[in-house]
Amino acid sequence: MSSQFASRIPEMIRNLSLLYRARTPQDDALGRAWYPNAHRIVTDWSDSYQLPIATVASVIAAISPQCVWERNLILADDVLAERAPSVYGALPANLAKAQRIRANRATDITAYFKSGPKVSSFACNLAGDWDIVTVDTHAAQAALNDVESTVSLKPTVYADFAEAYRHAAWGLDILPAHFQATIWHMWKRLYPRSVKLTRRRQWHVISTEV
Repeated sequence: MSSQFASRIPEMIRNLSLLYRARTPQDDALGRAWYPNAHRIVTDWSDSYQLPIATVASVIAAISPQCVWERNLILADDVLAERAPSVYGALPANLAKAQRIRANRATDITAYFKSGPKVSSFACNLAGDWDIVTVDTHAAQAALNDVESTVSLKPTVYADFAEAYRHAAWGLDILPAHFQATIWHMWKRLYPRSVKLTRRRQWHVISTEV
């Protein structure tokens, strides 16, 4: 089933392709290295903790929503080592899911995040599947070329954005996950948090004056 964004997939492919072609060498290096570097952490922990790669990836992904990457890794290491959390930053419900995943040695995260395609996709990427795309708010904004967009990434909507990313990546002969990571770095560079907050305040002022 498609969402209301299905008809905009060609537009999103164009937006993403144009953005990618404007990348800097640093954007390219960061984008192509991000998932391989993360995957190395996953494989190292898989060896250290004698757990399947998919379990380690699922633990990290389960903690990831609304958690900065550095704290995500610290907390994931705590869970894998069966220690008490040593830092804050994760949603308690997600941390509990990560602990259950580790206890069950689960290799499929979908049972724990039944309506969370982003978390499931991220787990696959961390485990080394780079044909799948992880779509977050930044990725959706880049696809729409709209920094003020606040799309709710429900499963059907998510699927259409992911399809746009895959087709754009294939057209540029780059793995979809590496393409998405490059776009993500570019979008964060072009529109850092301070810029987004300023634009949102300006939008709020205009909308209240209308």
